[in-house]
Amino acid sequence: MTPEDAARAALIRTRCHPARITEIIAEVAEATGWEPQEITSARVFPGLVQARDLACFIARREGFSLTQIGNVLRRDHSSIRSALQREQRRRGGTS
Repeated sequence: MTPEDAARAALIRTRCHPARITEIIAEVAEATGWEPQEITSARVFPGLVQARDLACFIARREGFSLTQIGNVLRRDHSSIRSALQREQRRRGGTS
């Protein structure tokens, strides 16, 4: 393994690490006015659900799997898929 390969592998591990999803949640929380703990909670207020859906959308766009996102948000992959579909509809897309 070359030093360049090791550097790329380290970058991939950093990028896909659950801590990065936590950073995304923190950024969404700051932008939306919710606390990160609220976004990962079981609460279902409409504005909170939208913030959670946005965090899922960004994390998925960053390359995280549904399971990885769900593990951090304490939800199963099908809930994450539903969140992604809701956010896509909000953005004017189909599905």
